Parts: sequence; structure tokens; C-alpha cells
Amino acid sequence: MRCAVLGLTVLLAVTGCATAPAAQPAAVQLTMDGKKLADASELQATAEAQLAYTLDYGYVARAGAAAVSCWFAKTGLESEVDKRLWCGPVQVPGTGASTDWVPVPLKEVTKTDDEVRYEVQSPQVPEKGNRSTPSGTLVRTDGKQFDPSKQQDLTAGRDFLAVLPDDGKRSNHELGLGDADIKLRDDLLGTAVTGWANPDIWFTSEGTLRAETGSRLRVVRMKVEKLNETDSGFHRTNWQGFAPQPSELALEVPGKRQVLPADRLPASGSVFVVYTVPDPQEGAEHITLGTLGAKSLEQRAEVPSGKRADTPPQVLTRASAPAQFTEQTQKIRFNDRELGLKITGVRLGRQRPVKLGESQYDVATISAPDKALLEVRIEATGDLPDTAGGLWTKDLITVTLPDGSAARQVGARYDGGPLPFAIVVEVPADTRSVSVGMVDGLLDLPRLGKTTIAPVDSRATLALEF
Repeated sequence: MRCAVLGLTVLLAVTGCATAPAAQPAAVQLTMDGKKLADASELQATAEAQLAYTLDYGYVARAGAAAVSCWFAKTGLESEVDKRLWCGPVQVPGTGASTDWVPVPLKEVTKTDDEVRYEVQSPQVPEKGNRSTPSGTLVRTDGKQFDPSKQQDLTAGRDFLAVLPDDGKRSNHELGLGDADIKLRDDLLGTAVTGWANPDIWFTSEGTLRAETGSRLRVVRMKVEKLNETDSGFHRTNWQGFAPQPSELALEVPGKRQVLPADRLPASGSVFVVYTVPDPQEGAEHITLGTLGAKSLEQRAEVPSGKRADTPPQVLTRASAPAQFTEQTQKIRFNDRELGLKITGVRLGRQRPVKLGESQYDVATISAPDKALLEVRIEATGDLPDTAGGLWTKDLITVTLPDGSAARQVGARYDGGPLPFAIVVEVPADTRSVSVGMVDGLLDLPRLGKTTIAPVDSRATLALEF
């Protein structure tokens, strides 16, 4: 039977004519430095076997609709390729939602006039939160080609974790999130989980994300503040030993703990954390906040219930500072000058930075779980004398508790002025008010010599209802 054509429509269904099979890519001979690359397909297979280990251990996660495979990167010439393989598509946990690639170096073994032989080295898995993407077209020995710059179907596999920006313009309801209320903080980092969902799909700027079979998507919306960056108390340079280590946020899913890379978190703002859990679920999920260093602490809360899996120091269940603070000033006599001891703010915490002697700084820590460190920030006002007196005048500034007792001063911070710019005292963690002020004293101060200091008016009463 002959095939009939009507206009531009080929009536294959009527005539029974067979369609020609789609053309398959032809195998290619790849070259490096103009020489034939020996056993290139075996290099691909070896690299894929090695990458399987990185997937099994969760160093990378599946992140594409296609199977993970290894490719050569074309250099621009017809058959010439780079001296490494690129394996993917995958996702390095902690990056964005788009696909990443793992470079696998190749080491030259032998070469002749027309052929070169290489062997596969260990995959160079990027650090958590870092990305690695080839440029140009990828090719395999069977002739298949792939453009890694084109948007891919985003399929999240086991161990997938993406930290994505949140501009805060859409409500939880608009995004399909349920409300949540989980707060964790220490003195270097704070977070508040405000939304949560287990959607079938999640829309990102890089495409629509789905979980692969055997996994389920989760989305957590959280506010973050890096207090080590936003709190001026930590803006010191001369630390005793090392500067305080930034605290770590992490998500714990059954069988896995995933740190949220610090460089993916804003100094102060909101993010979406999109991750996968096993399906069916095998246990609870937790968000953790780890305070690092010699006085380490880990706090854990279940998601989305907020149920605590730890017993935190009482002060960390309170806010660190009031939303607004009303400044108060006590007039003081400084020899023949009248100055002002202005109280500009307060902070409550488990740890606060203090100055040691003339130069170095360290971090003080509460002596017991039912204690808190209260930092009172101070500014000297008026006709200021030329003296760096904070090291001595700090001891004349006292904090009195409601029962009339004086709080123990654990440290202060001071610079070139007559008064310190912060004092730190230890108080009971449930303290709701204190009084602050100067007491009489006679000090021998730099450049001033013997100096009489005395209060002129009453002490300031500070409410700590926050």
C-alpha cells in the first residue's frame, strides 16, 4: 500500500505506514590535547561507581529527573574534552534548589603519539552549601550531549536540603504553609520557625520541586538573626585565644543531621528550608541550635510541634532584649564636673562579651542554669574629662535586685572614656526589674589623679518585662 498525503497531514493511522525510528546519537571518539582518549566509557563507569558512595553517605543528594551519570565537558573543539569528568545532576545539601555537579579529576597514566590513557581520581565533592557547575556542553562516549545551564526538572532525593531566600511578601496562607511557633536562641544566633508544610510540590525561582519516590518534601519557614554580626557587643577584635565561634543551626531528620550553612543565612531575615524525609516517616524531625566552644550547648525542638527535646537554661526561654527601650540618665558629680550616666539599652543572655584588663576580650557564661547575665549599656554625657577611666569607674556602677541585694558584676566593656560602655552582672533568670546607678567613690584615674565621684540624683529603675 502506498502512503497518501493530504495537505501537510500524514495519515499514518489510516494507511498503516510505519514511522521511522528516532535517530540515535552515534558513538564518538573523544580526545585530550589532540590525542585519542583510551577507554573513555570505562572512565565514566568508574566515576559513576565512586559517586554512588557519595550518594549513599549523603554528601550529595539526587536532584534531577534523570539518573546520576558522569560526563565529559567539551572545550569548544569538535572532540576535545576537559581533563575531568562531571557527575550529576545532584544537589549539595545546603545550597539552592537547582542542580549541582561533582567534578572528578583524571590522572594521566600513559600516552603514545596518538593515544592517551587516564585513571579516575576521588570525586571532589563541594563543601556543604557550596556549588559546582560545569560550563559548556557535556558529552558522553555514546554521543549523548547535555547542556547543564538549561533548567532541569527538580526532583529531590534522599538528603536533599535547600536554603532559599524569603522576601516575606506572601503570608503562610498564600504559600500553603501552616503556622508554627518555635523559638531557639543563644547569644550568637537566634531563630524563629513561623511556618511549616509537607507539600507534594514546592515552587522555587529555579523551577518546581518534587520529591522522588521513597521521600517526602518538607518546608520550614524561619526567621534568623546572626547576633554575632548584628549585636555590637561582639564587634571586638582582640579576643583571648580565638573569637567566639558562630553558633550552628541544623535540621535533624531520621538518620541524618544537616547543618544549615552560615553563608546561606541572612544577618537578619527570613528563609525557606526545603528538605526531604523518608517516606514512610521513621521518626520525628528536630531543629537544633548548637552553641560552640568551651561552654558548648545544644538546644533541640521538634518540628512542627515545638516540643523541646532538651532543658535549656531559663534565660534562653526569654527574649534577649525589649522591642523598645526608654533611655534614662542619672546625673553624677565627677570632681567639679557634672556628667550623665545614660543607660542606652539592656540585654539578657547566657553568655556576654567582657573585657579582660587593658586589651583582650572574652565571653562570660552563667554560673548555673537558673541564672542570667544582664548587660547594661551605658553612655557618658556632658562635659567629659580627658581620661580612660572605665576600668576603674565600672566598679562604682551597681545593679540592685528587688530584694535589695547587689548583683555580682562579672565584667564590663570600656574604651577611652570616663565610664564603661557596658557592665555585665549575674541575676536570677526570672528577674523582672533592677535599679542601676553610681555610688560614691574616690579613684585615682589616668591623667586626672585623685577623682571624687558621686551621684547627684536617684538611680534608674529598669523594667525587664520582655
